[in-house]
Amino acid sequence: MTALPLPAAAPLPIGSPPRPPAAPGSRDPGPAEDARAIVRGAGQHVSIILALPQGTQREVLRSLLPMLLDQAKPDVRVRVLCTRHTYDRRLLHTIGAGAGPEVRLARLDPIEAVMADGRTALANLRAEAGPQILTTQEALPVQALHTLFNSIWKRSAPLSARPDFGDRRRTRLVAEILGMLRVGATDEVAARALSISVRTYRRHVADIMERLDARSRFEAGLLAAELDMLPPPVERD
Repeated sequence: MTALPLPAAAPLPIGSPPRPPAAPGSRDPGPAEDARAIVRGAGQHVSIILALPQGTQREVLRSLLPMLLDQAKPDVRVRVLCTRHTYDRRLLHTIGAGAGPEVRLARLDPIEAVMADGRTALANLRAEAGPQILTTQEALPVQALHTLFNSIWKRSAPLSARPDFGDRRRTRLVAEILGMLRVGATDEVAARALSISVRTYRRHVADIMERLDARSRFEAGLLAAELDMLPPPVERD
């Protein structure tokens, strides 16, 4: 999965100057109204990225999502890109009219953004100095962000393709097994690392392959990456 390629220093040449972070306990009305206006003005499609890790940055769009979806006209297509950490099933499937927004999971650099019709955008970026909230109608940066969104959307998997493995404990075990498949661990090494028998490990692998409709372990790994099911890589000192 290709991450959203935003540099750390000045990710996008947005026209409007960054808004400073709001004081603790206060709500900055500027970006909220900007985001609502962008969605209200959309005539064809709205594209939203939700990829700021919870608790690490001041989020704007995720908390506004119910209001934003309510602002969209009924015939406007709404697409949302999330990471596995920012996806909220209850939120995204209980708000909005009709079938609700189209949702896909992807690996994304930390950013929130909302775009309308490829001509106006708001981005909430993580920068070294803190969050930067930028709004623009300048053609070049808006089109660049819109093109990036479409590129990642095409390479990401529909949410409906991600199988449900049940409770959180089993889902975590599945991710660990997929991680073992990713590094090419033998069944014996993987089973020992997960404190399960080789027979149980192989049964889990077979079940994962069946649910992903994969013909090989390699294909299962590719599909798991597309569905953002792999655990984060282990950082070594």
